[in-house]
Amino acid sequence: MALIEVEKEGKDMAGTQEKQPVRVRGFPFYPHFLLREVVVMCIVIGSILMLSSLFPAGLLKPADPFDTPSPIFPEWYYLYVFGFLKFWTFDVGPIPAKIIGVTLPMVVWYGLLIMVPFIDRNPSTELKDRKFAVGMGIVVLLGILYFTYYSIVNH
Repeated sequence: MALIEVEKEGKDMAGTQEKQPVRVRGFPFYPHFLLREVVVMCIVIGSILMLSSLFPAGLLKPADPFDTPSPIFPEWYYLYVFGFLKFWTFDVGPIPAKIIGVTLPMVVWYGLLIMVPFIDRNPSTELKDRKFAVGMGIVVLLGILYFTYYSIVNH
């Protein structure tokens, strides 16, 4: 480990200003820190290349624009919206069920998550003191997990 010298201003016994060198332990960025980071990057890239050569991805059948796969699922992060869309089957007044099934989970759940810091103004960072915020997070998470499961089971 290299030593880096830093000057510290202080007053001596007579009251005059003097600069004293202070030793701070640490690594200089170049070449020590940079070399360590490059070694870690090489290890990670080598590991990825080794795994991709040992376990190559299999090829599927060629793409056919006239063949619709069954069942069709959205990406994993939209599965709960897909599940709620299947769950909500009735119109509300002039608003069709499809519009409600897509917008309601996005607007309500993310709106609640965005509003939690404004609703729960508790300055404590302890989880036991933040019962409302933790409760809201658990309710939203359970809703997302339930509708994700619902979309997979009821495809």
